[in-house]
Parts: sequence; C-alpha cells; structure tokens
Amino acid sequence: MTDTKTGTDPAERALVKGAASRRGVMCGLAGLGAAGALAACGTAETPAGSDADATAGGTDASTGGGAEGGGTAIAATTDVPEGGGIVVDETVIVQPSADEFLAFSAVCPHQGAIVSEPDADGNIVCPRHQSTWTIDGALEQGPAEVDLAEVDITVEDGRIFLS
Repeated sequence: MTDTKTGTDPAERALVKGAASRRGVMCGLAGLGAAGALAACGTAETPAGSDADATAGGTDASTGGGAEGGGTAIAATTDVPEGGGIVVDETVIVQPSADEFLAFSAVCPHQGAIVSEPDADGNIVCPRHQSTWTIDGALEQGPAEVDLAEVDITVEDGRIFLS
C-alpha cells in the first residue's frame, strides 16, 4: 500500500525513521510480560538476611512471608468476627472467643461441597444436605458423619497464615 500524499510505503517510512510498528511494539511488550512471569517463577536462592530476602518471601508478613506461617496470609484477624467466621477458598476460619482463631477444611466430608461461614448462632452448615457443625468444627447434625478436619494456622502481626 502506498501513501497517496508522499508516494511511499508507510512501513518503509517507519523503518527509515526508526519508528517501530504497532505489531512490533505489541510483540515486544508480550515478550517482556512472559519474561517477567518466568522470572517470578525462578528458583534462585538468596542468602538469608540479604536485601533480596525481604522481597522474595522473607519474614515480612506484608509480603506473604510470616516467620512461622511460611506462606501467604489468607486473612487478617480483623476480617474474622468474634463468635463467627469466614470462608477463604477451602478453609473456614473462626473466632469462637476474643483472640482465639481456629481453622477447618471448608470441604464437607459428606460429598465435598463448600460449607458456609458460621451463621448468627455459630453453626457451620453444608448447603447441599444441611449437615451442621459447631463453631469449633464438631459435627452437630448429619448426613456427614465426622467433624470438620482441622487446619493448622499461625496468627502473627494481625494476619492469619496456613502453617
């Protein structure tokens, strides 16, 4: 295709002037994004106490470290109401009394549905067949036949971590 004003091919003009084509820019950006994603998946180890330690999952809870939790914070303690709880992914986190936090698998042991967060009475209910557990994870009513499986957590600096 030729530009009718100048009589030249626009792609040729762009190459002559050193300008990148839109396609070239987009491909370059996509390549940078892929390189960044691969770098984030790297397994390079850094010495303990180095500056890189804080940004690579060190002990700073805000970066998902957590000295004891060793992982990403799944909730803040302020997210979990006293006498109630929340469901995060496949975990029920409860606060039966002030500053007491427990966690259980949110997967119903009967048929695998995700249970609800505790209701106003502190009951955890499976929406599929109405199995019910207390806020402490104890089975109250079937058809499920066992308590909710306890999940180990660590509470540190106002954040809750899977152990």
